[in-house]
Amino acid sequence: MKRKKYESLKDEYPEYISLDQMYQICGIAKRSALYLIKQGIVPAADTGKRTWRYKIALEDVITYLRRKEQWGSMIPPGLMSSRKKGANKSEKPKPVRKCFADILGIGSEKDLSDYFSYIYAEYPDLLSVNEASEMTGMTAKSIFSRIKSGDLRALTYNTKLLIPKETLLIYVSSWKFCESNCASRQFQRLLDAFEIWMKKRGAGQ
Repeated sequence: MKRKKYESLKDEYPEYISLDQMYQICGIAKRSALYLIKQGIVPAADTGKRTWRYKIALEDVITYLRRKEQWGSMIPPGLMSSRKKGANKSEKPKPVRKCFADILGIGSEKDLSDYFSYIYAEYPDLLSVNEASEMTGMTAKSIFSRIKSGDLRALTYNTKLLIPKETLLIYVSSWKFCESNCASRQFQRLLDAFEIWMKKRGAGQ
């Protein structure tokens, strides 16, 4: 149904559209649309003109909408609220949180999965809630919440919950985990280490 909806956009809009048309189609704010363009998530030609500065292929916008269904918005949480009215101009701006699309700019989903398998290699195949919490940086309460929602699978052994490491590795490599934890310091450290790991991996090939 959504595929037909996206195809019908070709009957409503020309082959190339403006920034205003893009954020209306995507149902996002103008600032969010600019983020997608400047990060290269949605390709656009910068004409340098005051009016219709960005020339955007409708097909690229449709591609983004389809990828959004798989990976989420690709816009860092808090991006829209990072600038507040009346904020002290002398305050240093907070670093932009990276989203799943930024991570895929460093390596593929398989690379991310391989990375987590590598750094968590010494953990057992069946994890306690405390071990899962230590690995992910999430609280025990959050771990229980993920189990309840079905994001994580757990087994009961002698009244104790155990999480198969394989299912945890799948979850931490997903956009859902990355975007929900992108504000945590531990996640940012993991992301920085992932970039270094990828560079070393590339040098070794």
